Amino acid sequence: MTYSRNPLGSPLARFIRFLGSVQLAVPVMILIAAAMAWGTYLESSQNASAAKASVYGAWWFGALMALVCVSLIFAVVNRYPWKRKHVGFITVHAGLVLLIIGSFWSVVGRIEGHLTLEEGASGDQIETDREFLELAEFRTGTSTVVGSAAAPMGAASLTLGSMPVEVIERWDNCQELHYVADDAPQTLRAIELSGNPTASEGDWVAEETKAGGAPTLSGMIIRVLPDGASWTPPVAPVRSSTGFIFLVGDREFPVGERDSEVIPGWKLVTVQRFTNALVSAGRISEGAADKNPAIEVTISDGKGNVERHTSFEAFPDMVLTKAIEGEARSGARLTTNASRAQTETFVVFGSIAATKYGYIGKDGGGKLLDAPASLPHIFEIGSHRIRVMKQFSHARAASRFVKAPFATDRRPALVIKVPGRSEPVVLAWKALETIGGSGSNQLLRFGPQMVRLPFSVRLADFRKTDYPGTEMAMAYESDVVVSRAGEPDQPYRIHMNTPFAHAPWKVYQSGFVGEKISVFSVMRDPGLPLTYLGSVVLCVGIFVTFFSRSLSRGHPGIPAPFESSERKVHHAPNTALPRPVVSIPARPLAAEPVGSGG
Repeated sequence: MTYSRNPLGSPLARFIRFLGSVQLAVPVMILIAAAMAWGTYLESSQNASAAKASVYGAWWFGALMALVCVSLIFAVVNRYPWKRKHVGFITVHAGLVLLIIGSFWSVVGRIEGHLTLEEGASGDQIETDREFLELAEFRTGTSTVVGSAAAPMGAASLTLGSMPVEVIERWDNCQELHYVADDAPQTLRAIELSGNPTASEGDWVAEETKAGGAPTLSGMIIRVLPDGASWTPPVAPVRSSTGFIFLVGDREFPVGERDSEVIPGWKLVTVQRFTNALVSAGRISEGAADKNPAIEVTISDGKGNVERHTSFEAFPDMVLTKAIEGEARSGARLTTNASRAQTETFVVFGSIAATKYGYIGKDGGGKLLDAPASLPHIFEIGSHRIRVMKQFSHARAASRFVKAPFATDRRPALVIKVPGRSEPVVLAWKALETIGGSGSNQLLRFGPQMVRLPFSVRLADFRKTDYPGTEMAMAYESDVVVSRAGEPDQPYRIHMNTPFAHAPWKVYQSGFVGEKISVFSVMRDPGLPLTYLGSVVLCVGIFVTFFSRSLSRGHPGIPAPFESSERKVHHAPNTALPRPVVSIPARPLAAEPVGSGG
């Protein structure tokens, strides 16, 4: 007798049957369901980018989906030779495979970004959600990207142009920390001080300049003079006994008697004092019901120039000056002694190696302060306690990025190592880092990928309609002009669900800012046609499976009728080979005793 080996029992055949079996499909589908649940959680708790980076764009998720495709394909292969009853089964599986392939194609080739335009402006570049690391060179005022690569999600080694870049670490979020460094190329004195004697950090004050006023700390003016500057404590001015004074700049002059010189070059011509001053028809006189001390004087320079000055004790900041004759002006202001109460001032002067300190009190008088030999210096002056903690000679404002806890409004960063830098560089999202390079300025950028469109869009007009009685937009639309090389400009109206299509690109109306800025979503999805085709094929397969018995007989979930199946099992002709007949020799039976019962 000759035996032939059954090919369906070979290891390859068993492996093929396993690829198309439920034993493989069910665990894979469970893993995919768990992965999608995790991705949904990340998208809701963080954002779509985090879900894509951790799940949907990960290699292992792609491997699981590829395994699903393999399982679907071999589930069809294992039913070969195919018959009419397999049409529904094959169509459903083909639709699922097309959907998965189309999704993969979209993940790999899809480009989606935003274009924000103000009325009258045009643009041909979109900002995508893809994270890229770019190296650009600046020459003669223009920049050129010499190398770019997708930003890694962890440690990696890249080459941008000819520059090797090593990504040491990726931060999900960072924040910018501002501080003062002591490495500026020019001399600039600055001190760190606090109004709390026990504080470990304080506020930085740089040396004063002509621009702007001096800063204050807890109501005290802080003056930091340049390195080596001298300072002499002022003497408290003598206050006028009359209660009113003339101010010329920072100098004070008491109101004296008639015909006396009140300010340099100007004499007092007339003086009138009022106890219950009343203003009527632009003139001041006695007669008010309540007490209202005031003074009105006229001064002259003896050269035909005369001024009238009026001041009220209750309103020291009100300036009432009028030129009566001539064109020359004294520049004086009449006010009260009370308005000249000094603000306390803390002064830092002398050389940085031997710093000195001074103080000006509320009375305008100043004094020198004794300081210990080394920092910190603590002073108790007036009602204040000042602690000087640090002093720099070449101060400059600086900042650095530090790792921060995850937040919804996050800013990722890459910690990279580049040639020519001894320390790693923290490159934050949308930040630039200048790198010196052989006669040209090189610059690293970590941010969204910028994609140039094959056309440009100009926003001609933006309109929005609000719900009655509210500021909530009910509808909004944009009139745009699309320009393409070699073609006439094309006007188009983009509004909700009505995009501008320029294959393979589509421009959607996605939002707005204010009344004149429109935001467009621009997309190119090469896998979309295949996804649509897969959806149609899947729907056809489902229809065939559930509504055509002849095209889906024997399909899983729609078994053949029980009676027919039973009939085939019990009444089918026996075409199997006859069983061999085996002869067994007869065995003599032992005699039983008579009457043994039974």
